[in-house]
Amino acid sequence: MVPSKPRRSAPKSAPGKAAPRRRPKPVIEADATSEARGRRMSWRTGLFLLVIAIVLFAFLSPLNSALKQAQQIAALNNEIETTKAEVKSLEEKNENLKDADYIKRKAREDQYYVEEGKNAVIVTNQESGDAESEAERPTRKQAWYLELLESIQETGNTVEKN
Repeated sequence: MVPSKPRRSAPKSAPGKAAPRRRPKPVIEADATSEARGRRMSWRTGLFLLVIAIVLFAFLSPLNSALKQAQQIAALNNEIETTKAEVKSLEEKNENLKDADYIKRKAREDQYYVEEGKNAVIVTNQESGDAESEAERPTRKQAWYLELLESIQETGNTVEKN
């Protein structure tokens, strides 16, 4: 006899013994309770979710107040910048008020003061429009209040028809 190739693994059963037969598992209808049990959360998952919820609630309130405080700080910084700009303009105005020429010019423009020896002329009822600007203005065929009255009457008539 010629030796055959060596086996790579040991036989599953002893020589001369038959391999045990596996029986198929009987088909049993699953209970509704066993399905529900499979879908339910385990107590570890529930505990984990509870811990996550507690941590979120613990950090949510301080985080919210921190955001509000940051917004308030930003608003106050904007107010500070606005106030600084206002202070700067007032300081410039104060410097201008120390200048005699500026005071004379402002007195002439705002208060209509006149230097000694000069005559002041104040023109009232001055026409500011040119002939060109009057030509560009639309002309009405009648007074505005009559046009308004006609418009209201037309609107009233259309409402009554509906």
